[in-house]
Amino acid sequence: MPPAGRPRTFDRDAALTRAMHVFWEKGFEGTTMADLVKTIGVKAPSVYAAFGNKDAIFKEAVALYNGLVAEGPLKELKASTIYEAVKNSLHKNVEFFTNPATPSSCLVMSAAINCAPENKGHVDDLRQNRAYYKDAFRQRFELAIKDGQLLDGADAKSLAEYFTTFVQGMAIRAKDGSTKSDLMTSCGFALSGLVPLLRDAEK
Repeated sequence: MPPAGRPRTFDRDAALTRAMHVFWEKGFEGTTMADLVKTIGVKAPSVYAAFGNKDAIFKEAVALYNGLVAEGPLKELKASTIYEAVKNSLHKNVEFFTNPATPSSCLVMSAAINCAPENKGHVDDLRQNRAYYKDAFRQRFELAIKDGQLLDGADAKSLAEYFTTFVQGMAIRAKDGSTKSDLMTSCGFALSGLVPLLRDAEK
């Protein structure tokens, strides 16, 4: 039996997705509980009963977003060749950042960058998320070096830093209005920096 005040028709998963889009668009501090209640479309007591307070909803929204990234850009890094892995991951990020069905940019990049001291926990959590993304790149480059797809002199840590910085820059540019075509063109330039590090068989 659903808790008191919670309609039987309440779809928690759909509600969380809508809440995620609000945080994605407005950021943590720019989002109010009134925004969330309005977007979810049920009375406030039902929202509190289902999720708790704004902090709790935000944490769940970030976890949901991370799941989308894991099944999108991060999953693309599993391609068999390093060039295809990086290219596919970059292109999937562009699709994320410019999808007309969702807010522009990246929730993990923009939702909690500069926050009041009492919200520092969210800032730290998203920083760790970004570090995890960078580490995924590093591990993929290390594997490519081990497999002989990249030249021995290739530096996995530096490559991860470069491509993570590039992805984060694309997120900001998408927020400022860069189109999918614009960002895809930029991806081509970024990938050209990887080509000299590929062994001949991989080019």
